[in-house]
Amino acid sequence: MWKWNRREIKSEGKKSLRKNYWRIVGVMILVTLLTTGLNFRTPKTEIAGINSGRLYTNSNANIINDWYNSIETAAEGTDEAEVLTFLGDHYTPKKGVLAQVYNTITADRSVLYGTLNSVNDMVFKDKFGEGIVIMVGVFLSAFFGVFIVNVIQVGHCRFIMENKRYGEVKFDRVFFPWRAKKGARIGLIMLKKSVFQFLWDLTVIGGFIKVYSYKMIPYILAENPEINHRDVFRLSKKMMKGYKWKAFVLDLSYIGWYALNLLVPLGILKWVWITPYMDTVYGEMYYQLRAKAKADGLELAELLGDEYLYPETTDLDDYPVEKNPLYNERGRNWIKIDYHRNYTVTSLILMFFVFSLIGWCWEVSLHLFNDGVFVNRGFFHGPWLPIYGSGGVLILVLLRRFADRPALMFVLTVILCGVVEYSVATFLWETQHTYWWNYSGYFLNIQGRVCAEGLLVFGLGGLAFVYVLAPLFDEIFKRIPKRAAVSVCCILLVAFGADTVYSLISPNTGEGITDYTVEESK
Repeated sequence: MWKWNRREIKSEGKKSLRKNYWRIVGVMILVTLLTTGLNFRTPKTEIAGINSGRLYTNSNANIINDWYNSIETAAEGTDEAEVLTFLGDHYTPKKGVLAQVYNTITADRSVLYGTLNSVNDMVFKDKFGEGIVIMVGVFLSAFFGVFIVNVIQVGHCRFIMENKRYGEVKFDRVFFPWRAKKGARIGLIMLKKSVFQFLWDLTVIGGFIKVYSYKMIPYILAENPEINHRDVFRLSKKMMKGYKWKAFVLDLSYIGWYALNLLVPLGILKWVWITPYMDTVYGEMYYQLRAKAKADGLELAELLGDEYLYPETTDLDDYPVEKNPLYNERGRNWIKIDYHRNYTVTSLILMFFVFSLIGWCWEVSLHLFNDGVFVNRGFFHGPWLPIYGSGGVLILVLLRRFADRPALMFVLTVILCGVVEYSVATFLWETQHTYWWNYSGYFLNIQGRVCAEGLLVFGLGGLAFVYVLAPLFDEIFKRIPKRAAVSVCCILLVAFGADTVYSLISPNTGEGITDYTVEESK
């Protein structure tokens, strides 16, 4: 007969952590960024591993339940308002959308409300009152907490649970509730859990007890998102019956780690060991309590019927998600563009000119709409800005191999475009002693040659280029007869070469083209 063994649970949890350590730490950081990147204040959500979601109040239950959590709180770091005040006092960019957002956030000393106020200033021209902004902020906070934070916590549980048996658990398992189209339902059930916890916290001891009665709810939802909301509460209570105090003692066993974390710079031990360790131990606790419930024929245990979650075989790579009856393949059948392709030299040349033209049209249009004047933008005299075409072709040639990893693709695209833009700006200044663009005063700029705002746009544009535009144009170019395509390429290259020679002798300059003044940030 199975008996609770705290050392065994922690030992098995530690094995699961070591098996996929970096993957688990990466997911933990991802979940933390997604759920606590904005410091929502009303209501305040306690985030402590993957068993959080509790509405926090200064009740009598907190006196009993939170005395050991005070060690963790002491290592949390600097308050949001203090950090934003420091940033605002030491750095003030002058120009650009990001500069306005940054300055408003630091002035308001709140990421959420600063962002709302900056949108109010830019889009609505300050027509919204402060009360409306606050109401919108509260609404967004509640929406984010219910339908994002709550659901991601359950997805995180799913990741930890699959890690028990599978060796190559994918990062996107965190988003499994949405893939199963149960995100809203899970969010509302977790909200109900938070509300019940809040009400129980108003009592002397009830809040402390319910923390552990509800401990299994996110795991149960992670295994069976279709379970009835009443049944998930009943099942969690039944699974934790007789084990609430033991689970509390299990939590207490981490006090030594949190004490040690106080001695570590930046409290980094919490991120690299304590939190991931606790996550895998909680996952092991669910695994063992689940096995006991099914073995004992516990009422409602039949609802825990994911046969692929904990298979007897342990050398499997990844959970067969396509076999889960709730799984829905994402995608649209009405638009299928295969970005896994090889581009011919002809296609790359045509791509260069197409996107050089698109870049030219983009910048000319911006100047036309802002100032009401047509200006032939760029160093060249022809209707092209080759920095756009060069960047696009380099992304296809150098980075296409990373296309199956969009996040990495975005970062590498930003870096590549930053190198290209900075190098071209440096070359033009050193040879012509003239600015054709200058980002001085923009948020996070480097010598006015590149800035964060522009690089983010280039990063997003690069993704659109790789995944949609380049394959689409390639399909169009393939329909052009080969001889005609080669002839067009030759004509364009000759014209571009002539423009290059002429522009080096007499570059395109004038008002709206090179009349930049340097405006530094404080």
